[in-house]
Amino acid sequence: MSAAALILVRHAAPVIEPDAPPPTWRLSAAGREAALALAGRLAAFAPAAVAASPEPKALETAEIIAAQLGLAVSQDPGFAEHRRPDLKFGSRDDFESAMAAFFADPAQPFLGGESGDEAHDRFAAALARHAARPLLVATHGTVLSLYLSRRLNLDPFDLWKSLALPEAFVLDADGWLLARVTAA
Repeated sequence: MSAAALILVRHAAPVIEPDAPPPTWRLSAAGREAALALAGRLAAFAPAAVAASPEPKALETAEIIAAQLGLAVSQDPGFAEHRRPDLKFGSRDDFESAMAAFFADPAQPFLGGESGDEAHDRFAAALARHAARPLLVATHGTVLSLYLSRRLNLDPFDLWKSLALPEAFVLDADGWLLARVTAA
């Protein structure tokens, strides 16, 4: 089996605050517990470094995992979620419909923010800035789906819908998927 090179982690479950923008949400108590459980399952992949989106839910996920591994966390705005400042909190069905349209046409700017292509390229550039391997990155579902779907030839919307909170994708140096790891 190949060695791990990238460990890409979707953040743990946040406290959803409908009146606050999602980039400000922090982890829930259950999210903190799940991040701790995931840390135990990721130790076998021996991350050498940890980086994270500066958004609280991803940064807290990274800090919990890094603490269990004896590592520090570096923040990188390139790992932030897809920028969509005009997104309003609404029903799950409305959000999923909007996301299906977004993933179907990633070249188009979305809800006052980045296109999917721009978010993907920002994320890929951030990965290239971090030389340590295996690198563990705590990030977000949409940008993670954009990146992984292109590497693994998956449908990005189906991947996005299937993601757990938290979940890790372990890739080797050639970009092949070695493992998909959840906290459970």
